[in-house]
Amino acid sequence: MAKKMKAGLLILMLAGASVLLADPVLTRPETVADRIIIYPDHRNPKLFYYVPTQLGLSQSFGQPNFFFYKYVYVKDQDAVSPRTTTGGVLTLSVEFGDETEILKREKGQQFEFRPVPVETIDISLGYTGLESREEKQETEEGKQALGRNKILWTGKSFTFPLSAASASYLWKIYEEKKAAGLSVECVFSYGGYELDDEGKLKPGERDGRLSLEIPVSMEQHPDLFQVINLARKFSFNYRKLSVICFDFVNGLNGNMVKMTVEVESTTARGQKDVKSAVFSADSQPQHNLEFNVPEARGGKYRYRISRVYADGRSERSDWLEGDNAFLDLSSYELVIKDGGVN
Repeated sequence: MAKKMKAGLLILMLAGASVLLADPVLTRPETVADRIIIYPDHRNPKLFYYVPTQLGLSQSFGQPNFFFYKYVYVKDQDAVSPRTTTGGVLTLSVEFGDETEILKREKGQQFEFRPVPVETIDISLGYTGLESREEKQETEEGKQALGRNKILWTGKSFTFPLSAASASYLWKIYEEKKAAGLSVECVFSYGGYELDDEGKLKPGERDGRLSLEIPVSMEQHPDLFQVINLARKFSFNYRKLSVICFDFVNGLNGNMVKMTVEVESTTARGQKDVKSAVFSADSQPQHNLEFNVPEARGGKYRYRISRVYADGRSERSDWLEGDNAFLDLSSYELVIKDGGVN
């Protein structure tokens, strides 16, 4: 029997949420259309909050909001050269289904419906493979845990930094067309008010659970899967650099509203060439910088970071030195446990 592959467990516990007060009265639920739970507003009799019943992969320009980068190091491009996987990044964006139309049809057009104010969401990424029946009996369950991410519901994008072992394993699944059950499981919490025995309002909280099978394949969407060779970043002494920051999509930016990164390369003639990248809530988490002027042989680059905060303050770091073609500026306030691949 072929050796069975088992996914490593990657756990990311990000900063916890503060308690937020919301308006629904949680002790007065009502079920509409036999499946949608709604709560009345504690003041407005024509306003209700519904608990989402569907989770979907969001779309942009006809493409799923999903990408998988695998980082490798291959010094020479011939077939016999060693290929070392150095890590990877998997990002996806999900959204709750809108139940407004059916609620208005069932309960009345005169009412307003909003989703419950979700405060935190705990995301688990799993995979159900196409193992043989014998292998499934050995594992007891076909589903393997690939990652877990707990973040504030400040956005709907979730990023899983992957170790070299986890990135290699997941990439192999897609290449062999075995990703028949890549799925997202989420537990979300939402706040509101409860009525005590005296009829007074007090803060309360409930939670819900939803799952989603991720309908993405390498065959149908090849441009969503990229292998980035870090060794090629320095070809011909032209500096190429991938700069990433996931603070805004992971809810770790705090009250920072913008981050600007300046990267300075010294040219072969001793001059300075500077490129910059800007990260914010509306930007992509990755920027690829290319310097069109050859740099000094064996040279390193410098970079500094400027941060702008919601209260108008700004900070600029000192110049730092780097020589890696993959510059990760994310603030991973987390504990990582990665069992790798057996």
